[in-house]
Amino acid sequence: MKLTTSVTVPSNRVFSHKSHYMLLGSCFAEHIGENLSNYRFAGINNPFGILFNPISIADGLERIIAEKHLNESDLFYHNGLWHSYLYHSSYSHTQPKVMLQKLNTELSKAHEWLPKVDFLILTFGSSWVYEREGIVVANCHKLPENLFTRRRLGVYDIVERYKELLANMFRIAPKAKVIISVSPVRYFRDGAFDNSINKAVLLIAVEQLTKTFEQLIYFPAYEILLDELRDYRFYAEDMIHPSKLTQSIIWKRFGEAFFTEPTLESLPKFEKLHKMLNHNPLHHNTDETSHFWAKIEEAKNEVNNYLQNNGLILF
Repeated sequence: MKLTTSVTVPSNRVFSHKSHYMLLGSCFAEHIGENLSNYRFAGINNPFGILFNPISIADGLERIIAEKHLNESDLFYHNGLWHSYLYHSSYSHTQPKVMLQKLNTELSKAHEWLPKVDFLILTFGSSWVYEREGIVVANCHKLPENLFTRRRLGVYDIVERYKELLANMFRIAPKAKVIISVSPVRYFRDGAFDNSINKAVLLIAVEQLTKTFEQLIYFPAYEILLDELRDYRFYAEDMIHPSKLTQSIIWKRFGEAFFTEPTLESLPKFEKLHKMLNHNPLHHNTDETSHFWAKIEEAKNEVNNYLQNNGLILF
């Protein structure tokens, strides 16, 4: 008996450890990026931190393309920290010069990396944006809400911005494919109906963009959770965010859709080593601990042999 509706995932299985990627987007994108890093794929994850709306993601990509650095006039001070409206709060700092140096260094790295990118991974989280003085901000940094204007983007707003932006990007990174998704994290601030409209705007915009650019591939993370995994046991305790189990299922589906067969076969080696490296032995200087560290070296050698055979950076 079939007890679930299977979601068809488009297949483009050319992503390998030799591929270069860049990832921008929501907290869901962060989960994919974390896994890519843990499995030693070569890429850059969210150089602006978590970005929820498509316009802020576009602003970030546009700055990367132009290598447009920030200066002190782009920062503001609030609650003991310097912030930027272009960045997530995780990038805020007590010292503006230190913050600028870090941001601009990472921006330059992303700019240099972009022409080598095989996969640009974008995840749209919400069509709601906050504007200050007519400019969309990526993060409000806990400033009073009355300082901002909140509005929902239209499909046209998103599509027109990305048509020009992606055309510019493909001139710099002509071999790049864009994996685009809509975050399955629901936004219930204004209720269930608004969440449906919110996501519908993103989905229709993505559909139009995939019809415009043949290099765009839609990964149905939203549909996998809401249709295939239609059960609250796949959600975290807040009943909004995906659970750890769900994240692992979607990551598996992502790999099955895009990774080459040899790459998929190599993943258990990386997973085994990652789990071992994250394990903290209860007792040190014991025979058991010595045996454990020997096992880690054995696992590391296995991974390094695979990486070396593929001309990749070793652990």
